[in-house]
Amino acid sequence: DRYNELMMNYSDETADEGAKLQDIIDSQNLWDLESQVEMAMEALRCPPGDADVTKLSGGEKRRVALCKLLLSKPDLLLLDEPTNHLDAETTAWLEKHLREYPGSVLIITHDRYFLDNVTGWILELDRGRGIPY
Repeated sequence: DRYNELMMNYSDETADEGAKLQDIIDSQNLWDLESQVEMAMEALRCPPGDADVTKLSGGEKRRVALCKLLLSKPDLLLLDEPTNHLDAETTAWLEKHLREYPGSVLIITHDRYFLDNVTGWILELDRGRGIPY
């Protein structure tokens, strides 16, 4: 961890780099990253972090991928049928998480209940036409 290394050997030469790293850590709320990862993995019912990936089921792989995507916090989040392989409790957590998501979210789904709980507005695409709701 470069930041900790810089702080252990703090000097005038490393001060600028340390300040830049601290700004990045602060702006992305990375001080609490480990607990964010644990919370998301638990909420999405992901297998343990040390699980053998080759032995995961399709649903487990999908939940791990969703967890990784949500934690990366892209400006535009593109989700294709995100509620597949999720139980009701996990879907409720995902709904809450997406309502608070700071970026834009594009969801492709047939789950109208999920859309109603997550979105501020809906654009239905039908034969090349967009219909706003």
